[in-house]
Order: sequence, then C-alpha cells, then structure tokens
Amino acid sequence: MKKLIPLLILLGGAASGFAQGSVTFRNSVGFTTADASGGGRLVYDLGSPLDPAAGVGLLGTQYVAELYSGPDASSLTPIVASISRFRGTTSTSKGKWGNSTLAGLSNDPTSIPGSAPGVPITLQIRIWDLTTGATFDAATGKTGTSLPFTYTPGSPGDPPAKYYMEGMQAFALVPEPSAIALSVMGIAGLLLIRRRK
Repeated sequence: MKKLIPLLILLGGAASGFAQGSVTFRNSVGFTTADASGGGRLVYDLGSPLDPAAGVGLLGTQYVAELYSGPDASSLTPIVASISRFRGTTSTSKGKWGNSTLAGLSNDPTSIPGSAPGVPITLQIRIWDLTTGATFDAATGKTGTSLPFTYTPGSPGDPPAKYYMEGMQAFALVPEPSAIALSVMGIAGLLLIRRRK
C-alpha cells in the first residue's frame, strides 16, 4: 500500500501535465461582457456596418469559420478540427456559425493544441467561402479575420462561461485580394489621367 500512494501521486502529476486547454468555439453563446466594437461579436458581410440592428450579418453554409491559436499574434496556426459552417440563408441567426464541424460532428468544446488551462494564449477567427478554397490561405473569394485576442483556457470543472471567447470582437468580410488590386489600379489610373489634364 505504501508503494501505491507515491505511484498514484506520480500518475496524477503526469496526467495534469497532459491537460490541454479548450474553448467554446461559437459566437452564439450568452457572453458575460459587452463586445468592445459594439457589433455583438457577429460576422458581417462585405461593406456592412458593425451594427446588430442595421448591419448585414453573414449567412450561407458555404462560409466557414476556423480558429487559429498561438502564444502570440505572430505565431498563429489553424485548428483544422474547429472549421464550422455558418447558418443557412433562411436562418434568423445572422452572422453566427454553428457548433458542428464540416463532418457534422460537434466541436464543443474545441481543444487547443499546445495550450494549458490557466495559461493565456492568443486566438483569432478567420472566415472564408469554402467554395473558393479548401483553406483560408487558398480562398479566392471574400474573407475576413477577427482582431487577435487573448484567451485564458478554463480548468476542468469551471462553469461553461469560462470557456467563452469574451475577447472576440465583431468584424466584417473584405473583398477578394484581386478586387482590391484592381480598385487600387483604377484609382491610380484616374489620378494619372487627371494629372495630365
């Protein structure tokens, strides 16, 4: 019996060393704080104001959200298992993604590789149209990224609200990169023509 106690203590310490942080990867939960942007932590369509009343919340199951994590904003990596679809176009929950993965399985809570309960990390959410690319970096359509924010994973036994992404702020999609380049070239051309006159 005396030999069993140190073994149990050793196993308990080893198990806690393998503990991994997790997060509720949804923006449709009952957040306990206000969104600093005033946009209700929603994702808005291209050109929309970040306003829950007047804004155009993103809808369409072709759009997906993916969680990125890292020790700081310069070292973010994707958590592929987190990829979740937005609500269908007939939904009243505009600007929100579901809590199930592309395979239809629940990703709640989402494990964050390389994190530990109680240790702050940086998270970011990236959005893209899945029909234009299998990954955010490969997408050629409209995309969007949240501002990076700090998140401290909860510990086992904490209340559900401890796992909410309280630091997330609302954001809107931006045009595809080629459309931005064409706009810049068009403006430059107009300025050049005007200068010649």
